[in-house]
Amino acid sequence: MLQATGRRLARIAGWWVLLLPLAAFAGLKPAARVQTSARSGWFTQSFSLELATDSPGATILFTTNGALPHPNSATVYREPITIAHTTIVRAIATHPKRTNSAVSTWSFCRADDLLTQTGAGWPDHWGSREGLPVPADYAMDPTLMVQPSFPSQLAAAVGALPTMSVVVDPSDLFDSNSGIYAHPTESGEAWERAASVEYFPTPTSDLADTGFRQPCGIRIQGGWNRRPEESPKHSLRLIFRKRYGESPLRYPLFPGRPTEFSTLILRGGNNNSWLHWSSEERRRADYLRDEWMRQTYAALGRTSARGRWVHVYLNGLYWGIYDLCERPDEHFAAAHLGGTSAEYDARNADKILNGDDEAWRSLLRRIEAGVPDAAALAEVNRLLDLPAFIDFVLLNLYGANGDLDGSSNWYAARRRKPEGRFLFFVWDGERTLEQVQDSRLSEDAADSPWRIFQKLRQNEEFRRQFAARARSVCRGDGPLAPAPAAARFRQLAGQLAPALPLESARWGDHRLTVTQYKTGPYERYTVEQHWRPEIKRLLDEYFPARSAAFLQQLQAGGFPVE
Repeated sequence: MLQATGRRLARIAGWWVLLLPLAAFAGLKPAARVQTSARSGWFTQSFSLELATDSPGATILFTTNGALPHPNSATVYREPITIAHTTIVRAIATHPKRTNSAVSTWSFCRADDLLTQTGAGWPDHWGSREGLPVPADYAMDPTLMVQPSFPSQLAAAVGALPTMSVVVDPSDLFDSNSGIYAHPTESGEAWERAASVEYFPTPTSDLADTGFRQPCGIRIQGGWNRRPEESPKHSLRLIFRKRYGESPLRYPLFPGRPTEFSTLILRGGNNNSWLHWSSEERRRADYLRDEWMRQTYAALGRTSARGRWVHVYLNGLYWGIYDLCERPDEHFAAAHLGGTSAEYDARNADKILNGDDEAWRSLLRRIEAGVPDAAALAEVNRLLDLPAFIDFVLLNLYGANGDLDGSSNWYAARRRKPEGRFLFFVWDGERTLEQVQDSRLSEDAADSPWRIFQKLRQNEEFRRQFAARARSVCRGDGPLAPAPAAARFRQLAGQLAPALPLESARWGDHRLTVTQYKTGPYERYTVEQHWRPEIKRLLDEYFPARSAAFLQQLQAGGFPVE
């Protein structure tokens, strides 16, 4: 019943967009979009906002709470709107002889409002879990807000990262029957809702760069992060489809090409974060490991999902720091490797994203039959890009990834041609870089990269190639050598550090004051008392020793690295 309701509401959510093709079929034209007298973004002083449309005789309807401007509930625009605090304005133009215009959305953000954010008027609960209500959490930690140093940190924190404002009709977020935040464990297109997203570059960005504003779809993203007891800060997926008005997103979000995106992920962080159920992982929170893993895979010369941190607002409330990144699916593969998305088999671990699993099953059958000699290794190499696979496994072994198995935390794709070979893409590296002596060399799981590796390591030539590559990347100036690996981590830490006080204020007190789950002690997590000591430990103790320890593990495991 609930699934059916979700599907119906998913269809209804895009009705403003669907009116446009119906209007064209009927010979009617839509009213011109509403325009504003001020550009979206940050502001410091109150101002008057004017709305206008190029359709004479049209009436403008608007809302300021994120809701879609339905004719029976929106406000009729008659005079300029005073913008004194963070405000979301959504507007349409209606006309007696035209169909309604598309919805336009603008976000006006004032940094000072972060000091007093409480979420007053928002729902007290985000649905229920196992029969119990899930308590909502909107407030910034008041104990940090009153510290004399925090207001001075605020401007630097806001300006340290770009900002993404995501706007969704409140019922599509929190409705007890159909809201995606009230039902975060639900997945699939039935639980995708219409949204709008805006991107504001940092103040130091090119002045000609005004960011973007575009309609999209939105879903809850991820695995354990979906479960409200595990994390109230759910990851989000943004999908750019034609039915929402524009597709794909065209904007240079990351250095280099491609600059077009059909899907983006806002990763909220779960393992080794201040929200994890384990006090050990909360103490180990760094927010860098996942980005470090993907950037290191690129440093190894491999195709890797690009990412960058952003501040995220949800319907005008600050929601924290997220890692905005590409999703390595079939669209990603086509954009980076050539061809069209329809030409690719793509997998998210045990889930088929595109194409079929015939080639994947052929690879697994070949692997399970054993790889005893050069002929068998050559057969595997025709199905799997072995040099790239060696780098994928090397990196996950170096990081001692404790969260990769047959059903989660890796992507793979191959172009459906006779010569097409599978490539693996690094994903979700939050459970890495923990202890110097950690080892995953014996890790195994059916239908996973680990199983492929365990079968391949029985082949002497593969062990030789693997060892040679390990020596190359773990010594000298290789990407996994002590100095380069630490330098990459230090650079990421420098990018994130100025912004983290806001993450601490938003979520650092959640396990202490809202939901005490699952193991204590429950603390108020801060940058100075928790994050900086962990970064220092990794830079002073982990990276200097890890490369040598890893090579020793390989040598003991039968790989001739010495």
